Amino acid sequence: MRWAITVVAVVLAVAAGILVGYVRWGTEGTHVERVEQHLESTKSEAATLRSANEQLEQRLQQVTKEQERLAQENEILRKQQTTERLLGGSGGELPELPPK
Repeated sequence: MRWAITVVAVVLAVAAGILVGYVRWGTEGTHVERVEQHLESTKSEAATLRSANEQLEQRLQQVTKEQERLAQENEILRKQQTTERLLGGSGGELPELPPK
């Protein structure tokens, strides 16, 4: 009889240990899974933002190059117009210089 009580007590202690372990580390495991999912989501968002940033930088470079080209073209046209006025003798006001 004493052995039976000891065996039952040991089985109950093991079951209680398993239950406490599951409650303790099972909830942490669930929390870890949620954190990992959030991390993956954040990584995906970061990759999307990086891609959008690269596209914006490329577009900015294109716009900057176009602006430089237009400024050069404007300078050439201004010089041509000034030369034509001087050679044609029409005189008048000189055009404003483009902003730099």
